[in-house]
Amino acid sequence: MSRSPRRARWRRSTAAIAALAFVALSASAVAPAVAAPAAPIVVEMTPALKAKIQALIDDFRTSHSISGISAAVVTPDPHGPNPVITTFASGEPSFGSGTQVDASTQFELGSETKAFTADLLAYLVASNVVSLDDPVQMYAPVGITVPEWIDPDSGVHTPITLRDLATHQAGLPDPPWNFNEGCGGPPSCENPRPGYTQTMLWSGLESQLLLWQPGTRWLYSNWGFGLLSTILSNVVNSVPITDPPAYQLTIEQAFLDDLGMSSTELEPPSPPIATPYYSTGAPAFYWDNTNAISGAGGLISNANDMGTWVAAHLGYNTAGASLGVRSMANTLLPVSTITTECSSDSQCGPADFQMGLAWQLYSATHADMGAPWAFKNGGTAGSSTDTVMASSLGLGVTTMFNQERKDNDEVAAVILRLLIAQTKLADTGSATSGLGATALGAAALLALGIALATDRRRRIGRTGR
Repeated sequence: MSRSPRRARWRRSTAAIAALAFVALSASAVAPAVAAPAAPIVVEMTPALKAKIQALIDDFRTSHSISGISAAVVTPDPHGPNPVITTFASGEPSFGSGTQVDASTQFELGSETKAFTADLLAYLVASNVVSLDDPVQMYAPVGITVPEWIDPDSGVHTPITLRDLATHQAGLPDPPWNFNEGCGGPPSCENPRPGYTQTMLWSGLESQLLLWQPGTRWLYSNWGFGLLSTILSNVVNSVPITDPPAYQLTIEQAFLDDLGMSSTELEPPSPPIATPYYSTGAPAFYWDNTNAISGAGGLISNANDMGTWVAAHLGYNTAGASLGVRSMANTLLPVSTITTECSSDSQCGPADFQMGLAWQLYSATHADMGAPWAFKNGGTAGSSTDTVMASSLGLGVTTMFNQERKDNDEVAAVILRLLIAQTKLADTGSATSGLGATALGAAALLALGIALATDRRRRIGRTGR
């Protein structure tokens, strides 16, 4: 399931990348960076803890009839500044395949791709190439007029900004209204993503009335992040509006290649990855999100790469790293407070959380997690992903499995809460060996994780799509 290392691709860079590299180098001395977390109490990834986590993953897979699942857990090294990245796997990449999932098995990431787009945005902000408050109109093709909100009383115009796109506050619906144009003929099809072009993206935006004033309400929007990824890709590697954005090349140049993440890529047409399955167990179609909204949900990856990616967000190994790697931790800094969230243009209610760039940021008391934490998940027709991090403790968990999510269940949050609980026990001097992988303990933690996931789904809506 693993891929050969990616060949160096800088030679394909345009003059824009050369200019960007110069700006990035000049900005690196003043660019914001988040230092490696200084956790006062470090709980070591002992054999007992590893067995506990493996038991949780095995139980989650079997209880949900999932073919295969892979995970990476990042913890501090009690003996030094580097992270400890431990990978886990359970099951098969395809039912009946006779092979085992391992850390090299690739899965569809779905909407966790949005966090990679946010990483690209953080890099370009740190490079002084773009600003969060730049209006989208600055980056629109010639002849395209981006809609603005016009206050009915004052007549004041409010534009959509890059910050609005990166925090789901642009006033755009989830899919573009003209999404089915990607089917290339019929009024609808199973999967319009491969055929949904930049031309369709911009023409659809020009014809869209904003649902409300940008920056005032939160509504999860694949359209918004697809638009953001197209804009940023063209800032770095401009292509004709008739071509797919150069998203893959751009994130490689920004941070993937520096991190050695050679198995993180846009899904190819016939991917040798874990087979996606519907919640019924029937094979699902591949997402193949490779065109104008690829940055909203098109990547595939494996546990080896995702563990490295999580560690970079937690601020590990940043000394001497490139600006693209160092700025990834900035996506976890709050840039907007959410007070009103919506699941549609007519269903809204009060909210109390913050947004980083793509990441939802929660307090320690939310879902009784025990420490402030960040959350992002993803889902395709037949794959599900979850990543959670507690930056203050240097902890992160990412999970991937090849099945449409059932009952909104997640296991990453369960594992993170286990790690945080052990940290708290260590802080009080209590023995942690009593947290062995008993069946009762695993069941209790899994039940808690289900409760956490259900609570967040009410808030998050269709996050994975």
